[in-house]
Amino acid sequence: MVAKKGEKNRWHFAHHKVEIGESCAESAIHAAAKQVLLEQNWLRLPSMRVVVSGQTISGLMMEESSLLSEERIVRFERTCAEVNIGGIRPDIIGYRAERQFLVEMYFRHKVDDDKRSTLGQLKLPAIEVNLSDLDAVTGFDAISERVLHETTHKSWLFFPNEELERQRLSVRLAYRIEQANNDHRTKQAAELERQATRQRQLEHDRKHRQEAALRYRNMSTQDKERDLRERLGIVARWPYYLCKESDGESAIAERAMIWQAALFSRFIFQKVNNSFELKHASVLQWVIERFETESSTLKVVDAQIRRYLGYLSACGFLKKLPYNPYESQGYIVVYGELAPPPRLQHTRTAPNSQLAVPPKVVQHSPAAVTRWIWRASWPKWNAIAEEAAILLAASAHAIYLEALLQGISPLSRPDDPLECAEILEGWGVPKEDVMSFLEKLGLVLKSRSDASLG
Repeated sequence: MVAKKGEKNRWHFAHHKVEIGESCAESAIHAAAKQVLLEQNWLRLPSMRVVVSGQTISGLMMEESSLLSEERIVRFERTCAEVNIGGIRPDIIGYRAERQFLVEMYFRHKVDDDKRSTLGQLKLPAIEVNLSDLDAVTGFDAISERVLHETTHKSWLFFPNEELERQRLSVRLAYRIEQANNDHRTKQAAELERQATRQRQLEHDRKHRQEAALRYRNMSTQDKERDLRERLGIVARWPYYLCKESDGESAIAERAMIWQAALFSRFIFQKVNNSFELKHASVLQWVIERFETESSTLKVVDAQIRRYLGYLSACGFLKKLPYNPYESQGYIVVYGELAPPPRLQHTRTAPNSQLAVPPKVVQHSPAAVTRWIWRASWPKWNAIAEEAAILLAASAHAIYLEALLQGISPLSRPDDPLECAEILEGWGVPKEDVMSFLEKLGLVLKSRSDASLG
């Protein structure tokens, strides 16, 4: 009985209630686990694998590992509990002839560093069994399974020769890491040397181009003409397509016949190659390096080069590639001789016949020629969005027209609007549909010129 002495209630006696606390449950589980091993004299041991790892200077993780013992069962001749050995009292000591094996079991407190150090000094194999997830309602069979059979809740506290094996693996790993670091340093040095060599070559080429450009600029016009005649084999009159004067004042500080012939010699003459794409940007950069130009007139130079390359395409020297808004305009050299390429003669063929029918000679009076040009200023998108939606909804080629509309802008478009129609024509969209679509949106307009003035 327990005496109850309170200030409000009368003093009295009550029955004593016994509750199983955590410390009682811990002691009971711990004692049951030891009892299992003392009765059975055997248990299954976890495997023992030694792993050492390290990182190379390049960030690569490397490791060495060794399996010292596989998972196995050890049987003892006898077992004893709480025997003092070397200043510590292991929960269980198992004996096999002269050999001893230590077993620690913990519920709340794992083996601390001091005890682990003492175990290392004893140099006796020792494991620890984790009972921390068991509780007061755990049956004896579950405790027996944990102690005898399971290995996932067991860990090695000391394994003979583990440290020696770890040192051996560390030496081998250090050797591999050093080799990898040396290889990395060698590759880095080689890459740095390649970059330095490439930079030196680029710098050498740049200086060489600058010197060549300076020498060329300092040459007299007569010497430049003589040099170009020798390189191109010009004997008599200067070819007309190599002296195309600009409509206004030229942005290139050189006579048209000189810079155009030099460009022709550098990029076109005897350079027919269907697999090589000549970029407008490359030609522009060469002209800027080769001839004097004002930095404020680079856009004018760009337009002048673009017009001349377009002229050479019309003459048949170059083939202009389809417009790509994400790249510089490309060309392919299709004719590389000095004499201009012959113009194609088109003849009409009668239906179901292989015989050419000579064209009729018809006298035409001077007539107006229709050309398409971009408008100088485009309407804002929100002003034409509704009209564009109506036109696309009514068109059988809406997907292509919409893609065209998204791909062009005042800053990214071909010089000639008809190039847009030519691109879509390859996808089955009639030219007139494309131009009508652009005209209705206010992006292009028709320009009429007298054919007799051409």
